[in-house]
Amino acid sequence: MATLRSDLIIPEVFTPYLIEETTQRDAFLQSGVVTPLAELNLSAERGGDFVKIPFYKANLSGDFEVLTDSLSLTPGKITADNQIAAVLHRGRAFSSRDLAALAVGGGPDPMAAIAQKMAAYVNNQKQKDLFSCLTGAFGSINANDSNSALFDLTIDSESGDTPTTLSPRHVAKAQALLGDQGQKLTSVAMHSKVFYDLVERNAIDRIYDNTGAPDTGATGGSTVRAFDGPTAVNTFMGLNVIVSDDVPTTGSGSSTEYSTFFFTQGAVVTGEQAPIRTQTDRDILALEEAMAVDLHYIYHPVGLKYAVSTVNPTRTVLETVASWSKVYETKNIGIVRATNVSNQD
Repeated sequence: MATLRSDLIIPEVFTPYLIEETTQRDAFLQSGVVTPLAELNLSAERGGDFVKIPFYKANLSGDFEVLTDSLSLTPGKITADNQIAAVLHRGRAFSSRDLAALAVGGGPDPMAAIAQKMAAYVNNQKQKDLFSCLTGAFGSINANDSNSALFDLTIDSESGDTPTTLSPRHVAKAQALLGDQGQKLTSVAMHSKVFYDLVERNAIDRIYDNTGAPDTGATGGSTVRAFDGPTAVNTFMGLNVIVSDDVPTTGSGSSTEYSTFFFTQGAVVTGEQAPIRTQTDRDILALEEAMAVDLHYIYHPVGLKYAVSTVNPTRTVLETVASWSKVYETKNIGIVRATNVSNQD
């Protein structure tokens, strides 16, 4: 039997490669902002469209009582609640006809090119879902929406802060909003325009060491925590920098305003209802090869509850303020959003 070009992309071989590549290329996962949660996998694998994550509320309350011979202690209580996460079912197919391969002569095979780019594509799409969750949790940029779950964790015009270029002041304000939990911020995600503003001002520190991992003993406070990244890691005010042009924006040109997100470790949890899967097919009548990928996963900002009954929510639903409610004490939610402008526009 003749070898078909679809034989060159064997799902049983390609899928593990895709899983490994998407993990290694996921900046949010590698930085520790997104953390796999085994309980999510176990709960999701049991089926259903939503996953409950039980927890005990905040801290024990009340002061010490004074012990006496005549009075008994008054027992306090600890209460439980649930975070609720929605399972996202996503997929995409790509195809190429034989004539397309012939048109490039001895050039690269279109299906091989699709396979090579698949990991980056999957990560980009998952990242967009994450930002959709955050948009819904915080509300639209500069929107006077006090009903949003994380309205109290915004630094923008509606919180009395005129958007400016990103500066150490924003880091301090983000930490202040989290109170005594502020020092737990470890990473910041920003648009490339905002990043290159910092580069231009020589505000980005690049951390190296000879093992290929960040030097956690670097001086000047520019340390990066447990980051298995490339040999050079960008930091700003000691925070690991994640650059993405998918961060939410508003306006255009010189009026563009950009979201900047500050995170603690594990501020977002992730899990799978089923492992990522790839499949290939050939239509011999159309002389066409196809490759499809599907994944069934959860991205959930810790401390929130998916508050509506819509199953398998689209990005539009995820970006809706009414889709989210807060179940943690504000300062225990490890995400703060600032709104910035850029001199690069």
